[in-house]
Amino acid sequence: MATINKPTSPIPVPKMTAEALLSASAKDTESLTEIHSLLNNLFARNRNQHRRNHWFKSLQQFRKQLGLLLQDLENASGTKKKKKAAEERIASRLQYWDEHCIHQWYLHFTQLVAVGPFAMLGLVLMACTARTCRITGITALYEEIGSADMKMAMAMVEEGVVEEELGSLLGGGEEDEGVVVERWE
Repeated sequence: MATINKPTSPIPVPKMTAEALLSASAKDTESLTEIHSLLNNLFARNRNQHRRNHWFKSLQQFRKQLGLLLQDLENASGTKKKKKAAEERIASRLQYWDEHCIHQWYLHFTQLVAVGPFAMLGLVLMACTARTCRITGITALYEEIGSADMKMAMAMVEEGVVEEELGSLLGGGEEDEGVVVERWE
């Protein structure tokens, strides 16, 4: 199979920053607090029955990480020196979430949706994860990466690289019309 040569300019992967979260509205920060409260209630209610399940461990980690993020947000409202340190902690925490946590949480919560009796709980946890990602700016980062990927793909099409490499797959070769099959009655 032919390989596609990528253009020489690599896609810059943006770094996670605390900018989106620190500039979030009061409604968004209140929403994070409400999500944390909801996660605490779900954790307490389901601890005995589900404590050994993978999704419950993800819930526990999500709850703890969100609590730590909220503490960092509270510390960001202090002096200039405290604010800078809190901003760096928030950025590193969000980077950690992006690299190690979000995908695991999403996987475990979607598996929970597949389990009949706990589908609603899984949907609530997925919604909490999605809303948290939107407020913290993780979703915007993925949209930026996707936009860069699309620009690279469009550049490859304009340069003709795709047609050269995959011309036969795109219809540039012999076409197979198939064979007519008659029915027997």
